[in-house]
Amino acid sequence: MSYEVFAQKWRPQYFRDVVGQAHVTATLQNQIRSERLGHAYLFWGPRGTGKTTVARLFAKAVNCLNPMQETEFEQVLTGEPCNQCDACSAITQGSSFDVIEMDAASNRGIDTIRDLRENVKLSPAAYKYKIYIIDEVHMLTTEGFNALLKTLEEPPSHVIFIMATTEHAQIPKTIASRCQDFDFRYLTPEQIIPRLQLIADDENISADDGVLTLIARQSEGCLRDAENLLERLVSSAGKELTLANVEETLGLGSNLLLHELTAAIEERNLAVGLATLNKLSKQGMDLAQCLDQLIAYFRDLRLLAIDSQLDELIQHPKSELSALKEKAQQISVERLSRIVKILMHTNREIKEYGYAQLQLESALIQINAIKETIQLDEIINKLIAIEQKIDSAEAESERTPNPTFPSSNRISETLESNVEVKSPIHSSQESETSSQAPPKPIVTVNSESVSNTEQSDQTAARSLDELPAIWEEVKSQLKEISPSLVHGALKDAVLDVQGEDQINIIYPAGAFFLNYNEATADITKAFRDVLGKPIQIELVKGEVVTQQAENTEPVEEEAKTTPMMRRQQAEEDEQIRPVLELFDARILETQ
Repeated sequence: MSYEVFAQKWRPQYFRDVVGQAHVTATLQNQIRSERLGHAYLFWGPRGTGKTTVARLFAKAVNCLNPMQETEFEQVLTGEPCNQCDACSAITQGSSFDVIEMDAASNRGIDTIRDLRENVKLSPAAYKYKIYIIDEVHMLTTEGFNALLKTLEEPPSHVIFIMATTEHAQIPKTIASRCQDFDFRYLTPEQIIPRLQLIADDENISADDGVLTLIARQSEGCLRDAENLLERLVSSAGKELTLANVEETLGLGSNLLLHELTAAIEERNLAVGLATLNKLSKQGMDLAQCLDQLIAYFRDLRLLAIDSQLDELIQHPKSELSALKEKAQQISVERLSRIVKILMHTNREIKEYGYAQLQLESALIQINAIKETIQLDEIINKLIAIEQKIDSAEAESERTPNPTFPSSNRISETLESNVEVKSPIHSSQESETSSQAPPKPIVTVNSESVSNTEQSDQTAARSLDELPAIWEEVKSQLKEISPSLVHGALKDAVLDVQGEDQINIIYPAGAFFLNYNEATADITKAFRDVLGKPIQIELVKGEVVTQQAENTEPVEEEAKTTPMMRRQQAEEDEQIRPVLELFDARILETQ
């Protein structure tokens, strides 16, 4: 008997032997048992996941001459082929005239489909159903699909069409709507490894869990690829498979060097990482394959860092689980996520541009430059702690007055008005990955403003009730700094008090400022000097209503909503309130 490759020799002969497609086989068996068969089926999914195999099993099951199985009390229809009758044997050997397999890639024209339409009218030669299995059906031409439409919708009762494809999106909707649709899915390593172990045991192949896991991961979820890879390794390295000779055969990095590389990444040792990468390259290892292993390793670490109970999702052998869990506790989820994103970006760049070693060196430099971020809730908690300390200091100062110690309320207000959270300026190394993770927030405090506040606190603060007199003093100061400002835009300006610490200066629409920011700074400084306390100034362009000189006080009726009213409305908003509660935050300013 001639030699059979593993993929053919170990092709499933029963539905129960099909790996990883229980959602398909269970449905088909139920249809066979209930004798409610469809006239057309569409099997789609990745390569090597069992589409053609299941089509042949279905053809055997519906034509099987011994479909009944005896139980203790009765005979039942199992939905499985017996694999002993003439029909099952002929279909298995590919010699049955009633099961026709077509390759649509080489028979894609309209003439072939016309011949098929004529042949379907003929009754089966020997068995109950005539089965047409059309593989890679997406390769048919538009004319071929159109010629198949009517026959596919209303075939003779003795005909069943089974179409298989890896490109479901290329199947016309007019064809797909006439078929029962079954999707075949990628297999997990946990589903592939037991099948490989079964083959290895029967073929007297020595392979431990590490070898089988590596083969399963290299197959990318396709069982046929895994079986072919196992056969290739046996042909190359013999039946005594070890992790070392498998890695050498596949061109993967040695396990020791990969461990050195991952350790260098984890410990931020860039020099060791670059040296190890160079060793891998000199040994002739496929760096793209090494990169795939790095991505899988850090992906598993990230899962365990999120929750140690996610060990069922990792791809590494269970023997390495305890070591992985220990390492996962030492690295943050955020850093692992950025490492995975950088490696995936590098993988895409290698496939598009090449230069694997250069791309990987750049990736190591970027990974080494990753900085640990500060969480927003941590910043908020620190600010709350500062505020609590200031409140306690204020209570102490009330019990023991100290004229030289500035008011805590004043310091709190100044901190709130001068604390700014902004994104850091990234280095050139991190700018390439700035979209991969949120930048580290930096809290900056304007110490000059705090210092000015302390100085101004030493003088008695004036009330805004004296605003007309205060405004005249401010303008007299501004005349010394910028006479054009007082006689220009501020000549007919009107003051609108927005609260204890904010004044809007409404200037005529026709007026303008040569430098808006500089003018705002000068006016703010003049008000602070006159009032003896910091105040926020905002220049607003608008229609100015001319008033009598003696009536310069702001009219409360003109302000429809005050800042306090807007802040209260925002705090009561249904969408904003949950955010404030989540971060234990409060609104400082509305615009």
